Amino acid sequence: MEESFEIEIPNFTLGKEIGRGGMARVFLGEQLEPKRKVAIKIVMPQGNDPKILEDLQKEGDTVAQFSHPNIVTVFACGVIEHNYYLAMEILGGGDLKQKIKAGITELEAFNIMLDMAKALEHAHKRGTLHRDIKPENILFHEDGQAVLVDFGIAKAQNSVSEFTKVGAVVGTPHYMSPERALGKEIDERSDIYALGVVLYEMLIGKKVFEGTDTFAISYAHVHEPIPDLPAEKARYQSLLNKLLAKNPDDRFQNTTQLIAQLKKYLRRLKPMNDTQSLDPLPELRATKKSHRPMSYIITGIVVGMVVLLGYWFINQQNNKVDVNLAQLTPTQKVELNKKLSAANSFFNVENFDVAEQHYIDILTNYDCKEEDARGRLKTINPEKLEQIIASCD
Repeated sequence: MEESFEIEIPNFTLGKEIGRGGMARVFLGEQLEPKRKVAIKIVMPQGNDPKILEDLQKEGDTVAQFSHPNIVTVFACGVIEHNYYLAMEILGGGDLKQKIKAGITELEAFNIMLDMAKALEHAHKRGTLHRDIKPENILFHEDGQAVLVDFGIAKAQNSVSEFTKVGAVVGTPHYMSPERALGKEIDERSDIYALGVVLYEMLIGKKVFEGTDTFAISYAHVHEPIPDLPAEKARYQSLLNKLLAKNPDDRFQNTTQLIAQLKKYLRRLKPMNDTQSLDPLPELRATKKSHRPMSYIITGIVVGMVVLLGYWFINQQNNKVDVNLAQLTPTQKVELNKKLSAANSFFNVENFDVAEQHYIDILTNYDCKEEDARGRLKTINPEKLEQIIASCD
């Protein structure tokens, strides 16, 4: 028999319960003015602790001020009858825990990572840590857009909260950073670590560390080495190592750095049928719908010119490439060949981060016109290649 729950919230009506966990229950509801469907979360602290209620109210007010497509929209929050309530948008696409169980692609995983990194960037720039990043707190709109929810134990970085002192031991230990597990002061890099644990779970389908109790799991986060990814996913090992570094100084120092790196991976993961990214002439592609003969003629002329210019450029480069190479000493030529061989090996096993650094080293310190390095770097980081070409004598 379903337990009844009675509470009157001004300007809201409460419907059926749709979720429960810890001290909280979530109900479908309706806001009366303006009229709209909402989800209403009710938190019932043990003992009706007034300090916890006060801290929840402050932190709810903080989240309500966020305005970001990847952070849940909060319409109202407050304390009623010794209970804290928070009215928010309804997210009908399920949560990440369900998606992981069903199986997700690498492209989906990295799109979710980018959405969450952007959400955290928005919160961190406003001085708020989330402190409870986990798949259950990543929900989705019906169109698949990921949304970060449950800032219930969030902490403003410039404030001291009695509730978040309790929050240091609240939440799932599987996603706690080493410094948090040790009870040390934390910052935004702790949220980044938790997001790295989520990435591992999306890629592998299980948590990075398991244990029989909270202590065992916390110990693993502090002392156990980062697991190696299987061979077919080894290209993500360097990213995972940086996200899950035991020392916060060895991680991404902020979410802005992480976002830049995630965008590089997403460029490589884009499906081949993504015509917008592959079409060299997007402005002409828009005219295809007209099916006018003139559009085909113009397209043919332009493509022909591009091909001719391409052949001319390659011939020019072939004629000039030996000039730079001739300036190298025999020892430097041997070093260049070794570096190129190593770079190509990393490229072939899809360890693109290391390969990229080798190709950049070759092109900036040895031969800026080395064809193989240019070709591979164009695949990995075309923007960097353009910078090198622009500065090449």
